Amino acid sequence: VKHGRIAMLAATGLIVQDLFTFPFYSKWYTGEKVWALHDKLVKVGAAWQVLLFLFALEIPFIQKAIDGTLDGTGDYGFDPLGLKSDRRAVTEIKNGRLAMIATAGMLHHYF
Repeated sequence: VKHGRIAMLAATGLIVQDLFTFPFYSKWYTGEKVWALHDKLVKVGAAWQVLLFLFALEIPFIQKAIDGTLDGTGDYGFDPLGLKSDRRAVTEIKNGRLAMIATAGMLHHYF
């Protein structure tokens, strides 16, 4: 479930970054696409901010692993709209798998 959610966010991000740019990014962003944008983030120093943010998101998972309460689903317990159900879990797994394939296809497009 966890990797499927990440893939869904990645697929959305790949589409959005090609279509939309925040106006205040114009100081350092000059229209790079996926791979060039990664190199630009490393050059500017913003990649460390992204890595620290991702590490902060992993802290609850690491804590569960240390406590021995890890259930293997990657569920962080974040469900503000109360949408979690068994029927939706299967749909989320299938959409996550599709997003993994879609992300791989979109990244392959940039080679």
